[in-house]
Amino acid sequence: MNNIVGYFSDGSTWQQVTEKEYKKIFNHDLAILYLKQEILESVQREMSQILSGNFAGFYAGLRFLFAEVTYLSQLYWGRDEAKSVARFMRKFNILTPTSGLHYEVFRHGLMHTHHPKFIRHKNKVVPWYISNTQELGMFGISNPTFRMQIENAINKFIEELEKEKDRNKRNRLDRFLKGLMSAGKILSAKDLKSYARSDFKKWK
Repeated sequence: MNNIVGYFSDGSTWQQVTEKEYKKIFNHDLAILYLKQEILESVQREMSQILSGNFAGFYAGLRFLFAEVTYLSQLYWGRDEAKSVARFMRKFNILTPTSGLHYEVFRHGLMHTHHPKFIRHKNKVVPWYISNTQELGMFGISNPTFRMQIENAINKFIEELEKEKDRNKRNRLDRFLKGLMSAGKILSAKDLKSYARSDFKKWK
């Protein structure tokens, strides 16, 4: 049985544990606490700083929020797939009705290059906007709205877990656990890409 680094509510927040042992102790309360303390509080804290306008770069809000929504999708569905992120965004009304398009243009563009992608529609290149203050009525993202939508999604996610706990079910919890254990996987040399594996051998 493989070891992972798991989230705990007492003692050290992160502890090494076997997958088998973690499955025994991981429950709805721990999942809900994780969402509140590790995700929701992080979104509130980081976005308050970013939206203050004092220090953050132009793309900081999107780079941060898309990382959060991608991980939330992994916890919700139990898998890490781009189409699952768009599905999560549609389910929780994040950047709807064009969630997938926003994900492709803004998340992929900022993950792989310095700026968002551009798209062509009816033989015209579509302009986009990013705003830390207001929605502008065109294709783009208002970071305060995006933040609010993600916070609402987290709270609805928590409500689903609470209702599932009351019914003594654990389908959503099991998917959550699968996503969390995947994130907590401890990489061995064989897990590393070839370029990292070569550097790993030099590590003293």
